Amino acid sequence: MSFFLQSGAKFPVIYRLYCSSCADLSYYEKLSAQVVKNITEKIPFEIPDNWSWCRLVDVSSIVMGTSPKGTSISTEEGNVEFHQGKIFFSDKYLLKGNQFTSEVTKIAPSNSVLLCVRAPVGEVNITQRKVCIGRGLSSINPLCEIESEFLYYWITAFKQSLEEKATGTTFIAITTDVVKELLIPLPPINE
Repeated sequence: MSFFLQSGAKFPVIYRLYCSSCADLSYYEKLSAQVVKNITEKIPFEIPDNWSWCRLVDVSSIVMGTSPKGTSISTEEGNVEFHQGKIFFSDKYLLKGNQFTSEVTKIAPSNSVLLCVRAPVGEVNITQRKVCIGRGLSSINPLCEIESEFLYYWITAFKQSLEEKATGTTFIAITTDVVKELLIPLPPINE
């Protein structure tokens, strides 16, 4: 199964060989025209034959937060709402915060999935409005016809995996690469 992104890139580059005479049921990832890597040990579970594994970076636009200067943050509502962690996370949708910034650094567009990348790693919410995000968050904006809720539920399901990949002594955190390389099972769009 293959899909095409708006950029013209083809995915998944993760595939499995299916043939009646083959005993190889391994998963492979095509990293370049000449490099293919066996990633079977990284596949967390089996999916239906008509689904595909892909990397989060292949199906979304990922923005890592950057905090504005502290002097630009206030409770003045005329500025852009600012979030740097899970303080205003609810069960699913981001609640209205009480901090705003006049120095917009990184934006999470409406309907983006917000992922905590610093302690506590792996907490997830969806924002229903544009917000400025600080260092503790990343914004994951789905591409093509993928719904935010689809990514929300899958990223939530992989919280333990994200926590296991966190590093740090004072604050545990996950890197940009950990977020980008998260494996997501992708069904056909009509499902």
